[in-house]
Amino acid sequence: MVGHGQYTTEKVTYPSHGETIAGILYRPTKVSNPPGVVLIGPYSFVKEQAPLQYATRLADEGYAALIFDPRTVGESTGMPRRLENPKMKNEDAVSGLDYLVSRGDVDKSNLFLVGVCQGGPESLDIASYDDRVKAVASVTGYFRDRETDIYMICSGCVAWEPGADIASMKMPTPEQGEALYNARLERAQKARDLYEKTGEVVYQPLVDPKAADPTTGSLAGLPGPVVWSWYGPWTLKNFENRYAVMSDLDHFSYTTVPGVAKLNKPALIIHGDNCMNAAAAKRHFDSIPTKNKKLVWNNEVSHFQHYDQPDCVDRNVGEIADWFEKQGRS
Repeated sequence: MVGHGQYTTEKVTYPSHGETIAGILYRPTKVSNPPGVVLIGPYSFVKEQAPLQYATRLADEGYAALIFDPRTVGESTGMPRRLENPKMKNEDAVSGLDYLVSRGDVDKSNLFLVGVCQGGPESLDIASYDDRVKAVASVTGYFRDRETDIYMICSGCVAWEPGADIASMKMPTPEQGEALYNARLERAQKARDLYEKTGEVVYQPLVDPKAADPTTGSLAGLPGPVVWSWYGPWTLKNFENRYAVMSDLDHFSYTTVPGVAKLNKPALIIHGDNCMNAAAAKRHFDSIPTKNKKLVWNNEVSHFQHYDQPDCVDRNVGEIADWFEKQGRS
């Protein structure tokens, strides 16, 4: 049985593309030269959210686990603040791998990536081009393709109430979804033009408990009660509830499809019918060319339960640690 709390906690910083990344390294106390893992969280994440839940448990499993605030977010530097740029987050994660290698007390021949929600497919993408990554795991992934982006926008229009079956609730039509998607891009382009002309950054709330109108949309980046059910409590814990509107251009122009289709590293995907766009997860998994891959499909838990519900995270980390151990021995 794993011993709990068998790790040291070290606040660290490391450079990434001219900025300083703030992180926390959880290092196992009873393992010398442990394997290393970098964790990437959901859309708009800070390190204290889902990444922390997985890092502490992976440290108990014998991994030196690094969590971080991306550039422009949390304790990390970078301007303008609160940009949502997946490519920048990927670069910060790669810089995290650089940092683990530079320490000298982490096994640089055994480096891994774990991502939750948007961080999952991003981890798969990074593993497709960074040869140092030995294996990778994605949990309840926000798999980045156009269909899933529109699905995400449309889900913000669902007026869910606690106890209601989300699957039975009416989503906007495909035509409405396309219109809302295009409106977001138009709004973002205007904000980018203003920034480039004047330096002014247009901000809107990141989350809003009110469901978006299926015709006019919402000013919030992640509207609706479903998302608010998880993000809402964090707004009471110094979580900055805003995002730079212009970053929608960076967010929606990024896709994980090409990278995942080139992935030749051992890959574990944990998903289910109650996670974001299950069809996209299956498409991505099927596109991975390596035969050394595993799909864990769990319909008993929902998307946000994978973030930090203890029993769910415990099971996921058990799967991840078992998968990584097998690859580390090979």
